[in-house]
Amino acid sequence: MNLVRAHINLENSPVSMQLRFPRFLLFFVGLFKRLVQLSMLILVINLFAYWTYQHFMEAAQEQKNRLYSRLQDINAKIDSVDIKISRSYSNEDLLYAKYGLVVPDTNMREMGFGGSIFPESSLVWSAVPIKKLKSTIADRFQKINAKIDRLNNSYLGLQLYIERLHGNLQHTPSITPVSNFFLSSPFGFRTHPVTGETEKMHQGIDMTAPKWTTIRAPANGRVDLVSTSETMGRYVSIDHGNGIVTRYGHMEKPFVKEGQIINRFDVIGYIGNTGRTTGHHLHYEVWVNGMAVNPIYYILPEQYSVE
Repeated sequence: MNLVRAHINLENSPVSMQLRFPRFLLFFVGLFKRLVQLSMLILVINLFAYWTYQHFMEAAQEQKNRLYSRLQDINAKIDSVDIKISRSYSNEDLLYAKYGLVVPDTNMREMGFGGSIFPESSLVWSAVPIKKLKSTIADRFQKINAKIDRLNNSYLGLQLYIERLHGNLQHTPSITPVSNFFLSSPFGFRTHPVTGETEKMHQGIDMTAPKWTTIRAPANGRVDLVSTSETMGRYVSIDHGNGIVTRYGHMEKPFVKEGQIINRFDVIGYIGNTGRTTGHHLHYEVWVNGMAVNPIYYILPEQYSVE
């Protein structure tokens, strides 16, 4: 057997000893030493890895908590926006009712969405609540955007309707053509003051005022006729659109030309005594869809006005 000798001297002592042991034992001692060193290295590496893992896990958990808190804040703000949108529905209803429109269906305002939930999604949501909250917020954002788009379209429709209505009002007679007048003859059947005919239909009203009193247009429109007749004398006819036409008789002098575009309050002529009359006055007619109507119905009280 191959042996290894080792001579050991004790310090400051004459005693010494000699050891003999097999060479392979020395090999195992070195191997054991290396194994111990390797184990210590692995232990140090594991401890460092564990510390690193714990550090990043704590940082990730903290970040996750901050994100979850932030998502909860966003969800709360969505609640606030949703409440404000719901309150705006009352204003929308009032506007629709004010202009005689059909109030929007309440169910249409909820803007429901459909869709299936996959089992794996439910499993992930139960394990990671933040993912469920994120998905809920995304759905709510989509719903809020749909509500806002619906409101925008609704108010745009109201705006267009009001603009059309305002345009119609601008072209609808609403003021007296003459100021400071005396109503000398109303609309309806009467005895003609010149011919003496009884039950004669008076298709307008007579507004007595001094000669050269200005006559103003009661609404926007286009002058479609400036002419003279035996009965009406010098007269003007204005087409206001929407089937409404006004006529002005017995003028001293028209102040407009055929085809001229005019606006409410524009001067269109002056009171006179032309045609078949008994004195200075304006004969004022309002026709709607080819039928003469009482002009009084198209004169607003003084406290009201249409710009």
